[in-house]
Amino acid sequence: MEGSYANEAIAILESCGFQDELIQMIRSSQSAANKQRICEQIIRLNKVTPTGMVKYCERARTLLESSKKGENPFDKLNPEVPNGVFLKPGQPEFEEMEYEGVKELYKTGFVLIAGGLGERLGYSGIKIDLPVCTIEQDYCYLKFYAQYIHACYDRAMPFVKDEHKASFYIPLCIMVSDDTHDRTVSLLRRYNYFGLG
Repeated sequence: MEGSYANEAIAILESCGFQDELIQMIRSSQSAANKQRICEQIIRLNKVTPTGMVKYCERARTLLESSKKGENPFDKLNPEVPNGVFLKPGQPEFEEMEYEGVKELYKTGFVLIAGGLGERLGYSGIKIDLPVCTIEQDYCYLKFYAQYIHACYDRAMPFVKDEHKASFYIPLCIMVSDDTHDRTVSLLRRYNYFGLG
């Protein structure tokens, strides 16, 4: 099993070109578990990258070469204002569009950029722990955000197939910094992850 993973990963890297250092690292790795982990990541990355890693590397090299020459890849393009629809709550068109959007909610994930501290706001903690209002104690921004995700989950549930309902959840990814990581984890644990998965 280990050999086949390594062979497949090395074949991908060789096709990409200029990956000798990574190939050598795989071949010389003393840890079988570490080697398999790296190879699995390469194979997965090749599968999830649109058009695969080879084409990705080719595009990257072309863009870098163009940048080096001072070429602008957007020179021949003309910006245009896209056609759109102005939706007003309460109108039938708004309701129709919202319904179409709700049907896609079960495919949604949320990403919260939370790498900052609240110092500029006069708060000594992390920004996502800032209180949203003063009426309710312990009502921080992250709780407010989690409640929104729960509401999306409730709206999405009717569109999830019965066989997937037991395992359905809406993922939340929180981007943190070195300054906020430990405090974010502590906040999540303190409130039992706000009922999220």
